Amino acid sequence: MSDASTHRAVKYLLSYLKKHLISITGGLLVLIAVDSLQLIIPRIIQQILDELGKSNFSISIIYKGTILIFASAALMVFLRFLWRLLIVFPSRIMEKQIREDMYSHLQNLSCSYFDNIKTGDLMALFINDLNSIRMATGMALVGMADALFLSIMSLLFMVSISPRLTLITVLPLPLIIFLFIKSGKLIQIRHTRVQEAFDKISSHTQESFSGVRIVKSFVQEKNEQNIFRDLCDNYVGKNISLVKVWGLLFPAITFLASLSLSLLYYFGGRDVITERISVGQFVSFTFYINLLVWPMIASGWVFSMFQRGIASAKRILRMLDSKPDISIPQNSSPLRSLRGEIEFRSLSFRYNPESPDVLKSISLRIPAGSSLGIIGKPGSGKTTLVSLLFNLYPVGEGEIFIDGIDINKIPLTLLRSSIGYVPQDPFLFSDTVRENIAFGSARTVSDEKIFESAMKASIHDEILSFTDGYSARIGERGISLSGGQRQRLSIARAIIAERPVIVFDDAMSAVDAATEKQIKRNMEKVLSGRTSIIIAHRISTVKDCNRIIVLDSGSISESGSHEELLQRDGFYSRLYELQKMKGSL
Repeated sequence: MSDASTHRAVKYLLSYLKKHLISITGGLLVLIAVDSLQLIIPRIIQQILDELGKSNFSISIIYKGTILIFASAALMVFLRFLWRLLIVFPSRIMEKQIREDMYSHLQNLSCSYFDNIKTGDLMALFINDLNSIRMATGMALVGMADALFLSIMSLLFMVSISPRLTLITVLPLPLIIFLFIKSGKLIQIRHTRVQEAFDKISSHTQESFSGVRIVKSFVQEKNEQNIFRDLCDNYVGKNISLVKVWGLLFPAITFLASLSLSLLYYFGGRDVITERISVGQFVSFTFYINLLVWPMIASGWVFSMFQRGIASAKRILRMLDSKPDISIPQNSSPLRSLRGEIEFRSLSFRYNPESPDVLKSISLRIPAGSSLGIIGKPGSGKTTLVSLLFNLYPVGEGEIFIDGIDINKIPLTLLRSSIGYVPQDPFLFSDTVRENIAFGSARTVSDEKIFESAMKASIHDEILSFTDGYSARIGERGISLSGGQRQRLSIARAIIAERPVIVFDDAMSAVDAATEKQIKRNMEKVLSGRTSIIIAHRISTVKDCNRIIVLDSGSISESGSHEELLQRDGFYSRLYELQKMKGSL
């Protein structure tokens, strides 16, 4: 435990333990009381046996001894329950606190972090690693305190009986500690590898179940099973690698413990014969050597839990070390609301330094309350452009302004709560229809408002046709709904939020032309006075916008009104003619 990361992991765990110091200290004191009763019982047995060897022994000694042993055992039952309550309960609370802190941290991380990590990896942190930490801060503490107190007190009682016999019998036991010290680093490394192997299983399982329809469509069930089997084999292999260390360690410990008992029976038996110690002292000594051997063996279990807990704490700290690319500015403008005037000034953007520019020198002004339509080929940068309005990815100073204020100086909460969004790929939660619509606004929003937003999105009648209506639960990611239904629920969710800016990212691509026209009629009043940005592939979706731009490879190639763009022999006019021929206008 000498490296800096280990010290940091220990400090991290101690920071949570300190919050429950009183409860844990009380639990450890109760544990010591239980151990003290365990240490007294061999003394009682010793006295009874020594009295039995006398010619004038009294039967009352046996009665008193029996009552004392029974009373001690009964008291230990209660005290064992009490220390579990005082120590195990805080370990569960700590697990909850760490989980909440992890979740809160993840919520504040930028999108770029989630672009580069698998959901299964995060789930492994929340399940396996937290379980390891709980054991390290709970039962491992119990085992450590138990081992230390029982070891020291057992040695003292053994020395009081026979210092010579104590020295002989404990000679093999320090080797147990030596074995743990030597194997500790190896255990930590192999435990980390086990956790990483579990991450891969979790990630593959999550992706496989989420994409089960694709798997079935391409008849890849067998291939997915083979991949899963290989991942499981790898996980078993890593576990076996860890078990091998324990497979060598515990037999060695058992051997050393047995050697200690063998020395006791040989030399202790001779001492009884030569009357150096009494029979009662020999039996009592046997109890104490067993009480001493148990902590030595248990120390392996404790050591393992601490090593696993530290390894897991390191993995969690690596996640907590991730910093958001975007943070709430300290010197932000004291705004309370936004009107919705948007301006891009020579904006260029790439997702990482190694990748090419996705947007190139975009200069564009959208007056508050006006509408902008965006047309372009797939991959031209349409979605990237609108996502930057949310400050999801870092942009340079002086490149995006809202109401004349640099986006980097607007508090993130105000910025994001001022923009309604209907994504290209609608995401719905595995909840009721009502909760999905109300997600972006107060969860206590009235049913009337929910019905109204659903009507404007032309989805109300279809919701009523569901068995449970607005209380109907939809599958994960809204899988039980059609593409058009998911899009319209997303539109209803954006409408009910009533934000000054609203973005539609190809939001009606899965809706038929007749329904689209109905939605556009319904939306006229909704969008009045709001700044709206509409991305689409159909000319009919954007032709009524105040201004339309065409993006081509990240640059604005055309800009103007519908009529102005039709007069030019460009991408927009050619697309219009093509869609007119197909009858999709």
